[in-house]
Amino acid sequence: MRTQSIVASDGDQNTITQYLTLMSLTSFARGVIATIYVPFLLSHGLNLFDVGLVNFIFYSTLFICEIPTGAFADIFGRKSSFVLSSFIASIGAFMYASSTTFWGFAASEAVLAIGSTFSSGAFKAWLVDKLQHHGYTGSLSKIFSKSQAFGLIAGIIAALIGAQISDIDITLPFVWLGIMSFITGTITLFWIKEEYFVRKKFSFKLGLLAMKETTMQSIEFGLKNKVVRFLLIIGLIQIFAVQALNMQWTPYFLEYFQDKKFLGYLWAGMMLGLTAGSFLASKFLALVKDEKKALIICQMLIGVGTVVVTLLPFPLGITLFILHEIPRGMFAPLKDKFLQDNIPSHARATISSFESISPHLGGMFGLIASGYIANKFGIPASWIMSGSLMILFSLLVARNDSKKQ
Repeated sequence: MRTQSIVASDGDQNTITQYLTLMSLTSFARGVIATIYVPFLLSHGLNLFDVGLVNFIFYSTLFICEIPTGAFADIFGRKSSFVLSSFIASIGAFMYASSTTFWGFAASEAVLAIGSTFSSGAFKAWLVDKLQHHGYTGSLSKIFSKSQAFGLIAGIIAALIGAQISDIDITLPFVWLGIMSFITGTITLFWIKEEYFVRKKFSFKLGLLAMKETTMQSIEFGLKNKVVRFLLIIGLIQIFAVQALNMQWTPYFLEYFQDKKFLGYLWAGMMLGLTAGSFLASKFLALVKDEKKALIICQMLIGVGTVVVTLLPFPLGITLFILHEIPRGMFAPLKDKFLQDNIPSHARATISSFESISPHLGGMFGLIASGYIANKFGIPASWIMSGSLMILFSLLVARNDSKKQ
């Protein structure tokens, strides 16, 4: 018995190490474009509304492809799905580096979105099921928090590199993304094992039928499950609102900094705020003692920070902007734990993808609304609108939830 326990423990640790390493590599690849993405598009003649439209293509593709690619992972394997995701992301990045027009950027975003959907639910599902295969009984929330923290640190380093190399050539960060995504996919291909997964003989027709069946069962489960329904609503609210900040923070603060290099240091501060939040998530949950309440409080704090940032003078505004990242950092691991604890193993990737649909829908309309308002009335007006909506709808969700109790 003692030998089996040691083997299981070694298997757990190896699985966790693989997960943390590959998620960090993914963040290291993506983080390099964090500070230059919007300036890159603006430098090619697009305005803030055009930038929103390009990202609308991204979210639209996510919305269409999320569940089918999640079902692919459940039918053909989570490892295969993640490897495919990395290679497709590499193609999308090289397309971006060679594009100069709105439609070229839109096509690149569509490819990147397809790549993203192949990994969104798959790799977390691989982690949870493999740990269960080894009899793991530890805390998932600590793993998710550590993953987010490691990913944020990797993203900080990459963003600082991206801000520097963009001065040489603003397309270089996208070349970096393409190379690193290819490397991540190759490492996954040869390093990751999926011994718990029973691989089926490939048949295109049977595969599509199995994907359809898994998809329909997962949608039915998701619509009936109170936890998934709650996460759908609160996720839609948040992603709709934060698109204003996600797309507009670089031009907003660039007016004060006047140099893209300084955006890298601001991004580092933002990521440190997110990292602090990810580490505080489990302690915050222990304090609040209710997952729903914890998520609603985080949502409201994000909304308050979004509004107040625009009302403060420059140094205080930047400080609050960094601090408002702390509840954003707490939100993701709390949501992941709440979801993974309440869904069945056999359709874990598909249901995780189903839960991602609502945020994608919110992101689509949030990009259009915030881009239009920023272009028409200015970035502060867009942020005040977004933060106010987040506060209002969070209060409505909290009120509705309290009535049901």
